[in-house]
Amino acid sequence: MMRNLLIGAVLLNSLAAGSASQQTTGALKGKIEDEKGKPIARAEVRVRSVRSGSIKETKTDEAGNYAFELEPDEYVIAFDAEGYQGGTMTNMQQVESGRETRVKTIKLSHAKRSSLVRGGVFDTGGVSLAGARVKLVRIPTAEEEKEHKHISSFSMERVSNARGEIAFRLPPARARYRLTATLDGYKPDTKIVDVNESESAPVALSLEPLKRR
Repeated sequence: MMRNLLIGAVLLNSLAAGSASQQTTGALKGKIEDEKGKPIARAEVRVRSVRSGSIKETKTDEAGNYAFELEPDEYVIAFDAEGYQGGTMTNMQQVESGRETRVKTIKLSHAKRSSLVRGGVFDTGGVSLAGARVKLVRIPTAEEEKEHKHISSFSMERVSNARGEIAFRLPPARARYRLTATLDGYKPDTKIVDVNESESAPVALSLEPLKRR
């Protein structure tokens, strides 16, 4: 009887150890609210792995909560919600195996009157590219260059989602922007976009694969 009990205990310990060794993911959880602390439901949340560049997406529930099961790594978090100003967190979030990482509650401001640059990132064959980093920088318009007019520095950065899409909400003014897309394994691409006050301007960035030696 004692021998059977000992064998059973050894088996249970082995199973527990095996279960622990198989747990290779960690949890990343957080919440999105508006400025008054009201939860924002159906907000889009994207995380991008710093190491692999892979992207996962989810949406917040009715309580404004979101959750991911992720491989151990550092992650960049981006978020967007209809009627609100989206963005990307400046601090990367570390996920460790078997642990829960709690992200500081994100508070979104209601979107004000704005211009919009929206589009996508593709390869030269027209296939959408997820995980591309797109940097937008304000540059002088032709008239501003002619008049040697000083413009305030302004830049934003986005990461293309699983469908290769990117969007920038911008001040509601006539302006010119330079967008540069980069992705490991591809040559960068740059486009210049002119935006009129409170209008939406399309943009398509095409990345050429690097030739392998």
